[in-house]
Amino acid sequence: MRQYVRQKYRQDLAGLKDLDPRPLARLLRGEVLEECPYATIRWVLRLAPFRPLELYWLFDFDEEFGHDLHLLFAPKSRAVPTEDAYVFAWDYLALLARYGRGAFPLVDRGPGPEWLLFGDFASQAGPLQDVSLGPRRELLSLVAFEVAEVAVARMDCGRAWAWPGGWEVVWPVLGDLAMRLSCFAQSPEVAFDSHGAQKYEPEFLMSFAWLYINAFLRECRQVEPSLPRLSEYL
Repeated sequence: MRQYVRQKYRQDLAGLKDLDPRPLARLLRGEVLEECPYATIRWVLRLAPFRPLELYWLFDFDEEFGHDLHLLFAPKSRAVPTEDAYVFAWDYLALLARYGRGAFPLVDRGPGPEWLLFGDFASQAGPLQDVSLGPRRELLSLVAFEVAEVAVARMDCGRAWAWPGGWEVVWPVLGDLAMRLSCFAQSPEVAFDSHGAQKYEPEFLMSFAWLYINAFLRECRQVEPSLPRLSEYL
């Protein structure tokens, strides 16, 4: 992660010193903390996608030494598998870099009003969905609504609904991006809101889908231990 900050995204991240961190925080569904640990830290951004994951981004700027970006995890984040925590951090870092270079404007808006199935708007949907859903499809088809509802509550993020023949879960992934996971007739599908689907690259969308579904399945198994482990399908 330090190599991404210092090399790949260094020029992009320089633009963060000219941005107001508060709309940036809202777009990432985070908050700017009032206190900074030392004088050169311009802002501290706290991101808590779901319980127990919690990340802190510290933007450092010194007139003599330039800018830097530091990442810290709350100790409770150790309950999240290392790979998932890393991918989350990489996704957020890549988003911060895009805002820093002006690829994304700081427009404070919410998700779009319609749901778009990923396969309907992304030409490369097949391979990407195989990565995010893939072997998880069979495991998701085993999840009852009662289990899904409690699992979402344990994540402290999102909401679940029961419908005839199945269920759906909606997560507010970012300030202007929402994701829906539905399972009807034991056939899971992923959809994104009409604004987020157009703003964010398919790779970002499927990466977030992979992370949220992993977290959801971990919680489902905590609720219903008889469910198979995800590792048995990989």
